[in-house]
Amino acid sequence: MMRTPQPPHGDYMRPSNLHELLTFLDRGSASVLAGGTDLVVMRAEGMVDRAYDIVDIKDVSELRGISRGADGTITIGAATCLRELAKTTVIAPNAITDGAALVGGWQTRTRGTIGGNICRASPAGDTLAGVLATNAQLELVSRTSTRVVPGQGFFTGPGRTIREPNELLTRIIVPASPGGSAYQRFTYRNAMDLAVVGVAAYVEIEDGRCIAARVALSAAAATPVLAPDAGNALVGTELDEACIAAAAQLVLNTATPIDDGRGTRAHRCTVLPAIARRAIGVALERALGGHQR
Repeated sequence: MMRTPQPPHGDYMRPSNLHELLTFLDRGSASVLAGGTDLVVMRAEGMVDRAYDIVDIKDVSELRGISRGADGTITIGAATCLRELAKTTVIAPNAITDGAALVGGWQTRTRGTIGGNICRASPAGDTLAGVLATNAQLELVSRTSTRVVPGQGFFTGPGRTIREPNELLTRIIVPASPGGSAYQRFTYRNAMDLAVVGVAAYVEIEDGRCIAARVALSAAAATPVLAPDAGNALVGTELDEACIAAAAQLVLNTATPIDDGRGTRAHRCTVLPAIARRAIGVALERALGGHQR
């Protein structure tokens, strides 16, 4: 009896330190396994080549943890699980922690990591708009080099980023700032759902007026995007309800949503300004309350 040839499967490797991990990535095509909440499914369904080696990063302690520097800079290890990030008291609530608290259910958040959520690069990823709104930088490390890139330039399309195959996202670096940020989304269910649309906002107040603002959108384009017209419209205002509402409407100048199984383009465009108003409002409350980011 003839047997059907089985497709090749890559090796499983579990390095104990960053140097060993990067050496494995430098050898050839490999899939990085952090929480595995997406990778396991994608590999089973053939979306990821099973011939790729699997490099499990869970034992590399340098990739986990949340810290706040003396200057206020926030550093988040890419292998930090979303549940830890959502519940941390090391840093104040912000757009990134808001997004982390909304990914999947608690089981997914316990396994899934912030780095995995970012590198998956889903246009509807809940932490991605927060990365843009907080002006976060992403550290990419290979065996021979290190580069720090702005979150805004990291995403190139659905599921695609500028990360090279031999590079690893090691840290998310959020610069110090006295402002406040928040992320809000619209879904049809309270949990275990992907964003129909999401909005992250950052505002900074001085002498009662907004001196800096950024607004970012998720599930509203092929990648998470900044909405510069909306952010710029907030600067110089006292952020009263009318100003916030007017700026929120301007997110439609940037949004290019599509029709898909979660919603229509028309519905997304209807919902986006309302979600933007909510995100800006929470960011303002945090900025006035003294919470950084």
